[in-house]
Amino acid sequence: MVSVGIMIQLLLSPISTLAIKPPGQGLIERVRPLWGGRELLKHIHPIRSRSRKEARSPFIRSDLVAASRRIEEAGLPESYRLFNTAREYVVSQDCEEVIVRLASRIGDPRIAPVPPLWPLLAMVLFEWRHDISAYAVLEHARAMGFEEEVERGLAVVTYLFPELQDWMTGVPVGIPLWESALAVPLSARKLVLLEKSV
Repeated sequence: MVSVGIMIQLLLSPISTLAIKPPGQGLIERVRPLWGGRELLKHIHPIRSRSRKEARSPFIRSDLVAASRRIEEAGLPESYRLFNTAREYVVSQDCEEVIVRLASRIGDPRIAPVPPLWPLLAMVLFEWRHDISAYAVLEHARAMGFEEEVERGLAVVTYLFPELQDWMTGVPVGIPLWESALAVPLSARKLVLLEKSV
């Protein structure tokens, strides 16, 4: 039987350093797919390895759409339809607006998680986070009425990619501790593994 302490440790561990121990039977066995580290890395690795870590130019919608093709070819599952999703959802030339729209859809539990938008948000943050302020993004979200959803969406993506957490350092967020400690890790893992259950 796995103790509650081990379950919490698994939930709070960043995916890139997650050490999985074989779970027992029962409830733990049913939720094990939600924290399968190796399975998650298979979906996360193409984004991490093929995303540019610094922008070569200011944000241009067509650059993100082209990058989505590059990530798809690197091994992201075809069911993500990343290239088509980028063409459909990235319609603005304003990077802050793109981040707000993607993060708000990821962070809104009332919106279906299909198609997966977290890879696009991760790609935008990897490449343009040095050009865009997290404060400015949250101000933009507040003005659009999506502040809570954007905070949740950003929390999910920065959980999946801990190297993006520095971008949010010092930015006050209103997510309760229980949500950031339990709900965000579970929803992040479920979003990544959604491709298997669709």
